[in-house]
Amino acid sequence: MRYLVFGTGAVGGLMGARLALAGNDVTFLARPRVAQALKENGLKLIEASHTAVLPNVSTALDFDSALQFSKPDLILLCVKAYDCAEAVGMIARFLTDPIPVLSMLNGINNEATLGESLGADHIIPGTLTTAVEMSEPGVVRVARRRGVGIAGDHPMATNIVSEFSEAGFHTEHYEDPDRMKWSKLMTNIVSNATSAITGLHPGQVFAHPGLARLEIDALRETARIMRRLGFTPQNLPGVSVALLGRAIYLPMALTRHLLGRIVARGRGQKKPSLHYDIGRGKSEVGWLNGAVVRYGTRLGIATPVNEALHQTMRALVEDQSLHATFLGNPEALLARAYPSRL
Repeated sequence: MRYLVFGTGAVGGLMGARLALAGNDVTFLARPRVAQALKENGLKLIEASHTAVLPNVSTALDFDSALQFSKPDLILLCVKAYDCAEAVGMIARFLTDPIPVLSMLNGINNEATLGESLGADHIIPGTLTTAVEMSEPGVVRVARRRGVGIAGDHPMATNIVSEFSEAGFHTEHYEDPDRMKWSKLMTNIVSNATSAITGLHPGQVFAHPGLARLEIDALRETARIMRRLGFTPQNLPGVSVALLGRAIYLPMALTRHLLGRIVARGRGQKKPSLHYDIGRGKSEVGWLNGAVVRYGTRLGIATPVNEALHQTMRALVEDQSLHATFLGNPEALLARAYPSRL
């Protein structure tokens, strides 16, 4: 198939590189700095001790130009959740004939946003569990290899699973897109906002009794939302989310020990994704902890911990100077999450 990668960051870079190296026609829509690096040096993919370089990368700076290379069979949408509305506006403006969009965005309700403008039957929900980063423009580094989930009954789903598997991804198909997306959300919120707010790495978060309880309570609130929606957490490629869904109801000391080991092994001292949102004026937290809060309000389920994490992150996103209040000071965050305990 012919692919257009819309958003050449870590996720788009990884997916596009693997697909291109497997012989597929891939065009990368990228910001100027990344596009220039791709033109000059190609796209470098580093996995464990192996490095692959994709030379002669087809790049474009805007969606209209990208379509001039060749009309894609599938658009891989790999932008941040807060850029979803802008991206869908661009796609709708320049496309006369619909092209299926594989939504690789984190969080909840992005597919609904896409479907409103492009048609729900043209949207394919996806998720990536592989830990990856773009360490510098044009250089994609895989930290932990896991896989890709494709959900729903779109006619292209089977072909996508096949081509992704041939490109080296552990790829699985899921019947229920909502269950897949909410299961991924559980992995996204673990020690993300808390770590970003306090400046502590995930291992330190779970070493602190109060913060460990806060993390577990946030996950329990999420699990209650999922149960009310009619499903339970399910495993994703390389990630035992179903086990996580059960572990959060074990005795607190045991849960803290298990999650601390799992999270520390999976993320180590790597900064969480939300850390990079502080002071930038926009954040994915609204589609993560914020989504839990919105659904809790709609369903009549209390979500005070996710509310505290969401509101605190939003404040730091808008005003970086407030960060000093919380850095290395777990009690400041705990006071917001559990005011009645003071």
